[in-house]
Amino acid sequence: MEARTRKRIPKSCRRCHRRKQRCVGFPSCTNCEAAHQPCVRSETALSWHHGMSKNALAHRIEALEAQLSALRDETSEVDGQHSPTDSHLNGVVRFLTLGHEGSVPGYLGPSSGLSVAENLNRIVHDAVSKSLPVNGGNQPGPWPNTEQKVAPPEDAIGEQILNAYFKNMHMRLPFLDRHEILELHAQRHQGAGPTPHDQFRKFKIFMVYAIGAAILQMTETYDSTPPNTFLATALQFEPTLRESLSIATIEAMMLLVLYNLRSSSNSSVWYMIGLAMRTCVDFGLHREAHYQKLKPEEGQLRRRLFWSVYLIERYVAWSLGRPFSIAEEEMDAELPPEIDEQGQPNLRRFISSIRLQRIMSQIHMRIYRVDKNISSLVPEISPLLASLEEYKRSLPRLDPHEDDFVHMHWNNSIRMLLQPFLNTLHPEDKLIQTCLSASGQMCQFFKRLRQRDSSGYSFLLVNSVFLAGLTMCFCLFRSPGLWTTSVSNDLRACSSALFVMAERNQNLKKYRDGLENIINRAMNFVSDNADQASSVQETPTIPTTNWNSALFDLQDPLFSTFHDFQPDSLLQTELQDPFNGMLTEDFWAGDGFSLHMDGQARRQE
Repeated sequence: MEARTRKRIPKSCRRCHRRKQRCVGFPSCTNCEAAHQPCVRSETALSWHHGMSKNALAHRIEALEAQLSALRDETSEVDGQHSPTDSHLNGVVRFLTLGHEGSVPGYLGPSSGLSVAENLNRIVHDAVSKSLPVNGGNQPGPWPNTEQKVAPPEDAIGEQILNAYFKNMHMRLPFLDRHEILELHAQRHQGAGPTPHDQFRKFKIFMVYAIGAAILQMTETYDSTPPNTFLATALQFEPTLRESLSIATIEAMMLLVLYNLRSSSNSSVWYMIGLAMRTCVDFGLHREAHYQKLKPEEGQLRRRLFWSVYLIERYVAWSLGRPFSIAEEEMDAELPPEIDEQGQPNLRRFISSIRLQRIMSQIHMRIYRVDKNISSLVPEISPLLASLEEYKRSLPRLDPHEDDFVHMHWNNSIRMLLQPFLNTLHPEDKLIQTCLSASGQMCQFFKRLRQRDSSGYSFLLVNSVFLAGLTMCFCLFRSPGLWTTSVSNDLRACSSALFVMAERNQNLKKYRDGLENIINRAMNFVSDNADQASSVQETPTIPTTNWNSALFDLQDPLFSTFHDFQPDSLLQTELQDPFNGMLTEDFWAGDGFSLHMDGQARRQE
C-alpha cells in the first residue's frame, strides 16, 4: 500500500512546531526572538517529512524537459548561423579538425628531431625556431563550405589532374584501383546513385581531383578549380561513410590524410591515420590469414591498402616522435607482388619503401627510446647500419626518378640513425662525417627529383629536408674540420629547397630564415677555426683517413659525391680560405633548383 504524503506545509517555524508553541510574528516569531534563536520556516527549507506527490513530480519533469528542448532548439539555430557545415563534420571527417589549431604546438618526441634545434639554440642563442615544420609550418585554414558544389573538370584539366595523381601519388601509395578511378572519371558527369556505395564512389573521385589539383599547385602553374572546392564537393557525400566501419572507410581516411598532408602541417593527420591503422587491425588486415580467404584480385588490393596505411602511419609517427599504432612483431602480412593492375612491375618503389620503413621502425624502437641513456645504445649502431647497407645492396633495378626517391629516404634513414649520437660521439669519430654526408645527400636527391620531375612534396618531407640542414650545421659545429666544397654544395641544395618551398607557403619563411641564420653562424665558426689552425702551423696536415671503408663502398655511385678527392695543394688552399667565393650573393641567392620563382622546373637540355 502506498504511503500517504503530507501535502500541507506547516505555518509555524521549526522551533515552535517542535515545542508545540503558538508561533506569532513574521519573518521572525516572538518566541525565537526572545530566545535569541534563528527562526527557520518550512517555506525556505522543507522539512524531512514534506514531499511532492507523484502527479506533482510528473508535472515538474515534463516542465523541465520542455525547457531543455527549447534550449536545444536555440543552440541548433545559433550553430547553424555560425557553421553551416557542422552536419558534415561528424564521423571520420571530424578528425581533420583535431589538433591544437594554432595554439601551443603539439607534443614532439625524440625521433621528431627537435633535440637538434634545441642543441643548436644552446650553441647559438635563438638561432632557429623552437618548433618544426611538421607541427608549425602551416595551421589548417577554415573548413571548406560544403554548401559549395563544383562540376567535374573538363577533359583536358581532368586528364592533367589524374596524371598528377597517378604519377606522384598512385606510384607511391597504390591503395586505389586504377581501373576504377579511370571508370569513375569517365562517368563523372553522371549523377550519384541512391546507395551508399554509389555515394562513396563520388566521394572517391572528387578526393582524387582534390589531391591531384593540390599536387599541381605545388609543382606547376595551375589556375583551374581550387583543390579546396573539390574537397568541399567530396564532403557532400561524406555522411554515407558514417553508417559503419568498412574497407571503404579506410580508403576515405587515407584520401583525407593525403590531402591534409599537402595542405597543412597540423597534427590532425596523426589522429586520422591512427584510426585508419586501427580499423585495419579491426578487419585483420595485418595478419596473413585474412588474405587466404579472399580472391586473389581482392586480396591484392587489400594488401596494398594495408601497407599504404602502414607507410603513412609510420612516417607520421616518427616525424612527430609519437608511438606506433601497432608493433612490428604483431604483423605477419606478406608484401604485395610487384605487378600492378596492368601487369607491369610498377610497384617496386612501393615495396622498396615498405622494406626501408620496416628498418626505420627498428631504428625508432631501438634508438629513440626514453627508458635508456643514449650513450648506452651505441652498440645498436653497427647492426642497424649493416641492415641499411644490406637493404641498399639488394635494391632491384629502378627507373632513375624512383631510384632517387628511394635513395633520398635511405640517406634520411642514415641521418635518423646517427643523429641522436652526435652529442656523445668524439669530434673525430667517423660516424659524424657519415651523418654529415648522408644529410647532404638527402638534400641533393631531393633537389634532383625537383629538377627532373618537379614532383610534389608533403610537410613531412619538408620537415626532413629542414632537419637535414640543421644536422649538417650541428656536425660542423662538432667537427669544423669536415668542411669541404661538397658540404657547401649540400648546404646550398638544402637552402634552395627551403627557399623555393617558402615562396609557395608563407608559413615556411621563418624556417627558411632560421636555417639561413644557422648556416651563416656555422660558416663563421668553421672559418674562425680554420684561421686559428693556420696561425698555429704554417702548413696544415691533411688527414687521409679512409673514414667509411668499413661501412660503405666509395666506388658506389651513391657515394660518388660524398667527398672531393682533390690534390693536396687544392685542399691546403681550401683549408687556408675555405669560404673563398662562398659568401657571395650569387652563390646563396642563386636558384639551386634551376626553377622559376613560381616553382615550375626548367627542363635540362
